[in-house]
Amino acid sequence: MMQEHLPKDKDPSEVQEWGWTLEEFITENFWYLLAILILLALFYYARHRWKVRNSRKFKN
Repeated sequence: MMQEHLPKDKDPSEVQEWGWTLEEFITENFWYLLAILILLALFYYARHRWKVRNSRKFKN
């Protein structure tokens, strides 16, 4: 026996699925994300300078 008047399932919203939105995540973790970006920038700068320094050493 089919029941015709049952509500259809909807896809969950972003908040229902994850428990937070991207905007909330960024605003609540702004300082942590900024610290990670600064550390990555320092790492890549140091890596670049190390390559430049070593390339000079081998040229001479």
